[in-house]
Amino acid sequence: MTAERKAENITAVRMVINWLGLGLFALLGVAAVVPLFLIIGDVYVKGIDAINRLGGLWHFLTGLPPTPYEESGGIGPMLVGTLYMTVLGALLGIAVGFPLGVYIGEMRREKFANVARAGVNVLVEFPTIVIGLFVYAVMSLAKEDLNLYLLDPLSRTISPVGGWITQFIGPLDGFNAYAGAAALSIIMIPYVALITASAYASIEQPLREAAYATGGREFNALFVVLRKAVSRAVLTAALLGTAKIAGETAPLLFTAFGNFYYAPFTGPTAAVPLWVWYAAQTPYEVQIASAYGAAAVLLTIILTIFIIARIRG
Repeated sequence: MTAERKAENITAVRMVINWLGLGLFALLGVAAVVPLFLIIGDVYVKGIDAINRLGGLWHFLTGLPPTPYEESGGIGPMLVGTLYMTVLGALLGIAVGFPLGVYIGEMRREKFANVARAGVNVLVEFPTIVIGLFVYAVMSLAKEDLNLYLLDPLSRTISPVGGWITQFIGPLDGFNAYAGAAALSIIMIPYVALITASAYASIEQPLREAAYATGGREFNALFVVLRKAVSRAVLTAALLGTAKIAGETAPLLFTAFGNFYYAPFTGPTAAVPLWVWYAAQTPYEVQIASAYGAAAVLLTIILTIFIIARIRG
């Protein structure tokens, strides 16, 4: 056999092995994606059917949850509570996570920056239920003093504005929306910090030097000039972190606790994940159906955020 013939055979074998490897990778990719689509499909098929049976989309999004003896109901209080706590938690998570990420990314040679990076890496893997317990413990210790010295005087001062203000500001109960938002913000902080740190660390040195030259002070260079260079990555981090906390259940069990009615955010507050967790355990068909509908609504919110993050990223 000539050398050319051997080379052709070797090339053919390599091509076969290459195609077999690519086919195996494709098969593994399909195997990883199929369960996800099956879950999403099951939630939407049963969820949309449940929403239609429970009174239609508008009634489902605004009505009170069904009791075991009703044939219709909704997730109005839960949806409002989830949106309120998610927005507050996301704002606080970004306010803390972004500057922390800038510090870790820009001052990565400092010892304390390495400690901070290790801390946020640990926090990413931390059980969220433990974070809920931590916030619950802090709230239990601080609630009386917080109400006595801050919230009681503040609520009396702003009471002339109108009774509606008491829905948001007033003495806190042991369980409240603000404790839930605090727990969600702690969960979100490491996601924002790590993505922001990676974005700042990836900035090329000439661009960084130009930013310091044109920005003047270090604050302007970091938070004004260089921020524009990584704005898409920071926005993606914020959206992904928001999607993460929107579906959290465990930390809210010890902070927001849950509610079945529209109520002030200073007391126990409803949330869609809490209702799904509760209703799915009941033996009543109407509440199980409501749980499927709530899961479909929550999944839509999270997928929408992920799609926006993907487009913007």
